[in-house]
Amino acid sequence: MPSSSPSFTIRHASSRDVGHVSDILTESFYRNTDHPVNFLQRCFTDLVYPLLRYGIMLDLSSRFGDKAPCYACLVATHPVNKFQAIASLEICMRYVPVKNYREFWLGREMQQYPYVFNLAVHPQWRRRGVAKQLLLAAEQTVKQWGFSRLYMHVLEDNQPARSLYDRIGYRLHSQEGTVNYWLMGRPRRFLLHKRF
Repeated sequence: MPSSSPSFTIRHASSRDVGHVSDILTESFYRNTDHPVNFLQRCFTDLVYPLLRYGIMLDLSSRFGDKAPCYACLVATHPVNKFQAIASLEICMRYVPVKNYREFWLGREMQQYPYVFNLAVHPQWRRRGVAKQLLLAAEQTVKQWGFSRLYMHVLEDNQPARSLYDRIGYRLHSQEGTVNYWLMGRPRRFLLHKRF
């Protein structure tokens, strides 16, 4: 079910969106302009970029072809070119720990819930509210599936994303990667959830 605002339209993706969504994901996750990279990293990324994009395109095509009952890919478009996706997210069912991080000592019982992944906004369209609209549309999709919770991961050092998720009601459920954080200095992954 499409939803609109004065500037963006959110809709379910179709097979014709695979190329644009692949571009958005590759650009966001492998050419991330928010973190400085050195010359050699940039050259390597530019060299393997077509292979990365192709791999992402194959993954997307296979998920679109699976026709899983609880899977959706949502895209955002702008009136400038209503056929070109400028942002996307995917929702599927994933196993998540039932107990939150405060109850970790009680065991790690897992249960399947709707889970947001691959939320990405093309760099030219960031910080304009499109990610928020995508997340709100994802909540509506999950409600139509009959669920009242939605989960997602965020890296500890991704402050813009954490701030957005907090503003729209996502709360910390559990922390992962504490060992990597202490031993290698890598950011922890926070599992967030929202009830609605």
